[in-house]
Amino acid sequence: MTGLARAVALALLGAALLLDVGAGRPALGQALAAAPAWRAEFDEICAKTQDAMALSTEELRQLVTRAEKLQPELERLEPTQRKVYLRRLEACRSLYQFVLDTRARG
Repeated sequence: MTGLARAVALALLGAALLLDVGAGRPALGQALAAAPAWRAEFDEICAKTQDAMALSTEELRQLVTRAEKLQPELERLEPTQRKVYLRRLEACRSLYQFVLDTRARG
């Protein structure tokens, strides 16, 4: 499969996932829209961990602050979700804080 054909196939697959292609099955877009508000904030905060070194100091500070503000909301989840998401959020926050601390020392 050529690069162009692969790109077209992936685009079509992505479009199909966002559409309701089966009777009685919710579309991916609808499922994502039904996610709780905290989940969108969580995803936005942790989405930038791979680029942490490229983020500005101000962006890193904002992400740390946002993570700290989200923590109380995650503490109200049921036990299994609470444990998973709090640990993941703490890992993201710790990474951003580590990069900030590293910059302050250097």
